[in-house]
Amino acid sequence: MVLVGINGFGRIGKSIFIQILQQKNLKVVALNIPNFDIHNIKTYLKYDSCHQYSIVDDIEVIDHEYFCIGNQKIRVFNNRNAQEINWKKYNIEYVIDSTGAYLTTEKVSLHNVKYVIMCAPPKDNTPQFIVNGNHTLYQGEKYVSNSSCTTNCIVPVLKFLEDHYQIKSANFTTIHATTASQTTIDTNHLDKRTHRSIYNNIIPHTTGASKAITKIIPSLEGKIFGTSLRVPVINVSLVDLNVKLEKKTDLSSLLECFRKCQFILVNDKKHLVSSDFNTTSCPSIVDSHACLQLSDNEFKLLVWYDNEWSYSSKVIQLVSYMSNYNLQQQKHSHPLFIENLNYLNQKVVLRVDWNIPTHYGRITDDYRIRSSLRTIHYLLKQNPKYLIIVSHLGRPKNKEDQFSWRNYLEQIQQYFEIPIVLLPEIISETTNTLLSDEKNKLFLLENIRFFQSETNYNIDNPSNEVLRYLQLGDIYVNDAFGCCHRNHMSITSFKHLNKSFGYLINDELYHLKQITNNQSNQKILAIIGGGKMDDKLPLLENLSKKIETIYIAGGNINSIRKNLVYQRYLDTIKDNKASIYTMHDGLAAIDLQTPPTMMKTDTIQNLINFYDIGMSSIIELSNLISNHDLIFWNGPLGVIEHDFYYYGSKTLMEILRNSGKRVIIGGGDTAAFIHKYPHNFEYISTGGGASLDYISNGHLVGYDIFKD
Repeated sequence: MVLVGINGFGRIGKSIFIQILQQKNLKVVALNIPNFDIHNIKTYLKYDSCHQYSIVDDIEVIDHEYFCIGNQKIRVFNNRNAQEINWKKYNIEYVIDSTGAYLTTEKVSLHNVKYVIMCAPPKDNTPQFIVNGNHTLYQGEKYVSNSSCTTNCIVPVLKFLEDHYQIKSANFTTIHATTASQTTIDTNHLDKRTHRSIYNNIIPHTTGASKAITKIIPSLEGKIFGTSLRVPVINVSLVDLNVKLEKKTDLSSLLECFRKCQFILVNDKKHLVSSDFNTTSCPSIVDSHACLQLSDNEFKLLVWYDNEWSYSSKVIQLVSYMSNYNLQQQKHSHPLFIENLNYLNQKVVLRVDWNIPTHYGRITDDYRIRSSLRTIHYLLKQNPKYLIIVSHLGRPKNKEDQFSWRNYLEQIQQYFEIPIVLLPEIISETTNTLLSDEKNKLFLLENIRFFQSETNYNIDNPSNEVLRYLQLGDIYVNDAFGCCHRNHMSITSFKHLNKSFGYLINDELYHLKQITNNQSNQKILAIIGGGKMDDKLPLLENLSKKIETIYIAGGNINSIRKNLVYQRYLDTIKDNKASIYTMHDGLAAIDLQTPPTMMKTDTIQNLINFYDIGMSSIIELSNLISNHDLIFWNGPLGVIEHDFYYYGSKTLMEILRNSGKRVIIGGGDTAAFIHKYPHNFEYISTGGGASLDYISNGHLVGYDIFKD
């Protein structure tokens, strides 16, 4: 979640704020509105003379500094001096400045934040970026401009034409709605024509769009010129673009090409006028009925844009792109991250977690395989001498044939374009022969649990088997997040060798840190299910100090009911930060074969076990979900393998899916259950035990070796 502040709350600031309320990845936590009475905020937000939108009715002023909208608490500053606005106190990294008063790098730097986005063309050389224009050229600049609304309208069209047909020459007139800088009646300030009445005049005006366009599309330097007319409508503008193209086409073909473009809309409806485009998000709407072919390869294109709403939408898209880019840079900064090593002609050994569910020799869920493919494909593209994939399958006591990778090699081959070859032993004559054949580039080592040293090794006194394993590669890569809590040979023995970690580990830790670090100050709800209460104690202790709410359900409730030690433990951690709830009703029976009864969980019957959550508890849980920003769910709410007892978990999944909240699934049985149904969750961990271990202890033995 990216925390945002908005400086200025006029037409653009208000439009940006309302649209961000619908975003999952952005959250406004503070506004700066000089000379504004916070008690008017509800009226200002709910009613608008131009835009029709739905906004929650639950807007409440708390005091002279805060108001709530829905479950979101927002700080309101009232300051004209950017230096005096304490954005950092609220962990804000991105400020959207919609005042028009801070239009140079020197001025916007007065905001004490990492990144500022201007909502107007800059008056200096501050870089300008427009989504679907040049946004992919962004490289982490701290202060940027989203240019003007006209530029956001015309640039995607010009970029499309330049890329597909090459522009020979162009000129445009933007027929622009009135703005707040104009006057309602004539004034005695005669230096600008905009000081004449907005009601009954068409007013010629300058536009900086021509200059901005060539900054964004340099190839159009000297080829495009433009001007502007202000007209007496309150919103929605129109660009009249005349363009001559190099590549031969006709109007019908050109419009059809526009229709295939994802970021340009074509209006094919007749009789639409400017007000019909109010509150539209796309800033480039080509009106097919108003376009003309003037001569060979010369066209008049009329393009509508909502100069308030669509511009605000583009500002939000730019902030999202910047935050994603900067996040990726931050995530990939570790010197031992996979992208920071050279693998050319190197012998590479990659540990993955392919401990996949199978049934009668068929793979029934390939999520863990698919989760590792990004790392595997990246390594193969680096042209190593060879790549050996290492994983365990099940928990064999000996070399049982049912756990051999040989049974699944044909199915695994479908994920790769080059042959994958099975290595039967760590080091043997057969292994050496296969590895020395230059035709072979991709290998899968036989189930690593077939080798005794995997689960029983001493790094200070390694066995011959460990030494042979370490001779397989020049570089060792770990991307087996689900095994990173285990001190096994394939996870930690290469501590002192060349090593890196892959994309999956990187992504897993990033998402889990949203919970353990919570730098965004989100309200977090942890739903803890499953049946092994002993495993949950360190997790509950850690979470109770960091998050707002913990809800305990599933088979855990049986342990709590029947063991005073667990009851007393929960009493001791209730003094920490988190409010702790336990499910209070559920489906209960003597055993899984006996028909269940809905009962309260405080029922004292030692022979009774609860096998699924009850409806009253689900309603309570649903209410808690609506009051939190981020939900972490680990452990099913019932015996999901049984026909009677999976409904609670399925109901919770549907509630989360429709909640609009950020949801992180903690792997294990919960992840396996989720994969059976459509879902839209932010992240599903591949390692239940590893995710619990990391949240409980703050580290993993398999990742700690990269910290040295």
